[in-house]
Amino acid sequence: MKKCLHVGLVLVSLLSMETAAGQQTPKTDRKGNSLSTVLNGSTDDVTIEYHSGTEWLQLKLPAGKDATVSGDRIRVSTTREDKAIITVDLPVQAGKKYQVAWNTRLSMWDFSPTP
Repeated sequence: MKKCLHVGLVLVSLLSMETAAGQQTPKTDRKGNSLSTVLNGSTDDVTIEYHSGTEWLQLKLPAGKDATVSGDRIRVSTTREDKAIITVDLPVQAGKKYQVAWNTRLSMWDFSPTP
């Protein structure tokens, strides 16, 4: 009986490890393009751009949602009250997660890697 319980606990442990690993961002898609995840950590929708191949593609991220994007760079722009456009451009690594959020101190959108 104790042996069956021990085997059952090991199986549950292995299954939970597999589930946790399944939630990680894959490093590449089927075509070999690098993938990363971007989370909108703000209460407002934001449009980002990601560099995929030779072009920049736009993606609207709803508040609190995330998306997997392909490519090697992500950027987000803020239009200030004086009509100046400030763009934050960040290189990204395959399989990593990033967060876009409103930087109150600088009054602009900003990116940061998540742990």
